Amino acid sequence: MGAVETAMLNMACAEVGKHLGLPTQGYLVATDSKLVDAQAGAESARSAMLGALAGINMISGAGMLESLACFSVEKLVIDAESIASAQRLARGIEVRGEEVRGDDVGSESLATAMFAQTGLSGEFLKLKETRALFRQEQYLPSPVIDRSARGSEPPSDVFTRARARVDELVGKYQKPSLPEDVLRKFQAIVKREADREADREADRAGVGLPRN
Repeated sequence: MGAVETAMLNMACAEVGKHLGLPTQGYLVATDSKLVDAQAGAESARSAMLGALAGINMISGAGMLESLACFSVEKLVIDAESIASAQRLARGIEVRGEEVRGDDVGSESLATAMFAQTGLSGEFLKLKETRALFRQEQYLPSPVIDRSARGSEPPSDVFTRARARVDELVGKYQKPSLPEDVLRKFQAIVKREADREADREADRAGVGLPRN
């Protein structure tokens, strides 16, 4: 799953789907590595970028290790950063002149008017156009990605930062409030599908399973 040819095949299939006017899906952002290591990061980020640039509608595979045989929550939050960067890349450098996030800055996204007014000697970080534009023009990652200056933070590897991010997200999670009848319907669907899968496994093994 991590080979570049996998991404190439997904991209080619997506082109066929788009030609036929069909939605497209692919398995990318995965790796053949058994660990959340440099290989996993390289393979997953590469295919995330290629899938986004190919315009594939739905991409599965984030968080997967060992050719989809294993799942890692740490890898999932790392992959989330790769996916966000890929989406930013696919969006490209946009040229527009409307208001930015409600701020009437009167500037294009390239801020050419501001450059013309300020000149090359201006202090661009102080300008309101810069403050209004940079948050949407630059993707700002979570602490999983180390952007800190040397010495400002204790050094840590990406897996450690990913583990901390997972703990943070789990700690903040709030169970959605659903009516009891909706929950019962969900549970019935899950049980039904689990029973079907168990029956299929039993049929393949030649063993019948009792049902409650």
